[in-house]
Amino acid sequence: MGYMKHHAIVITSFDGGRIANAAAFAQGIGLDVLGPSDPAMNGYRSLLICPDGSKEGWPDSDKGDERREEMREWLDSHKDADGSSAFSWVEFSFSPDDHTADLVAHAWAGEN
Repeated sequence: MGYMKHHAIVITSFDGGRIANAAAFAQGIGLDVLGPSDPAMNGYRSLLICPDGSKEGWPDSDKGDERREEMREWLDSHKDADGSSAFSWVEFSFSPDDHTADLVAHAWAGEN
């Protein structure tokens, strides 16, 4: 038996080509992606990496965890030499079973 805890990632960029590449990479590693969105103000587009829908501790949940980790590593690998990035992103979790919502990771981890 497991409990439900959803994990999702939202990625935003001003660079349409890069956000399209992020979506393609995510889909290529088996993540379910919505977007990229149409351009908003200043050309910003966003995409959503959807939760895997599996209960925590189940094999499909573990696979989703691994895929999201691969996505975070890919995003971090695209930082410029000065540490800046065309990507702003956040991973969050939320659970209807224990009524929580948490920030899991973000683009600025380790920065002061």
